[in-house]
Amino acid sequence: MILTLVQHKDGIIDEVSLELLTLAKQLNQKLSTKIASVILGDNTEALSKLLSQKAIDEVITISAPELKTYSPDTYAFALTKLIREKNPKAFLFSHTPLGCDITPKLAASLGAGAIASCNGVEFEGINPIFIRSVYNGKLQAKVALNSTPLLLTVERGAFKKDEETGNAPTTAFACDFSGIKSRYKSLRFYEAQKASVDITKAKIIVSGGRGLGKKENFELIKNLAEILGGEYAASRPVVDNEWTERDRQVGSSGKIVSPNLYIACGISGAIQHMAGMKKSNVIVAINKDSEAPIFSIATYGIVGDLFKVLPVMIEELKKLKN
Repeated sequence: MILTLVQHKDGIIDEVSLELLTLAKQLNQKLSTKIASVILGDNTEALSKLLSQKAIDEVITISAPELKTYSPDTYAFALTKLIREKNPKAFLFSHTPLGCDITPKLAASLGAGAIASCNGVEFEGINPIFIRSVYNGKLQAKVALNSTPLLLTVERGAFKKDEETGNAPTTAFACDFSGIKSRYKSLRFYEAQKASVDITKAKIIVSGGRGLGKKENFELIKNLAEILGGEYAASRPVVDNEWTERDRQVGSSGKIVSPNLYIACGISGAIQHMAGMKKSNVIVAINKDSEAPIFSIATYGIVGDLFKVLPVMIEELKKLKN
């Protein structure tokens, strides 16, 4: 069995949980087993109904008052018990604060290895080799695990969201917490200041780099994004220079995005930036330097002055809209 942990908040499933299903299905092509999604909480009925519509073999729910809010003690206890009973071949977690917290705890309690921030997989025979970024995105490492289960955290946006539908049965997994006293107690929940926008969910992104020259020129990026019905973003130098908000930074030190269309304007293509957008379906690069690294991953490349290219693109798109 391959297990995936479902993350949710206020009755809404985080889409990264559906990305885990895509990796699970890739693994299952070689491991030839069953796939199940695991939901923890104090009331999991509505969420399980949503997940049961996915093309998986089973939805496993662990429902208890002790699981109303995240606690590493209660989560680790429940998941360790589940793993020991189900004996899965792999358990996948998202590379989020929760996933990064619980995965090493499970690895320690089970005496198993774990891989953090997985963004790809390949196979040697039936053995999976996992790919992850190292040295701040400068290199990609290939890592194998000799222990079971395979414990992984998976980068957001590294795999496409699973869209297959099905009719999966739901199984309740009983877990008695009476002998567990959590060392953590949730006293009060404060909502962090929300980002101005979540560019990780954008289908179209127009991104600007240092080649724009100055803050005022960033309006070209905003204008093109607006007419395309997308979001604007930036490389780190642009954000460091305060030409736009930090919430819109793309790269290994910013957001990892995978839109249908990513237009990189005046971005040379530092490894850290490319690590944040290389999974985009279509990449259009606009740069006057024909040797810019960004062209190595671009679907389409325009070698030219962005101050001449972008106004023409904007005007032509306006004509199409009219």
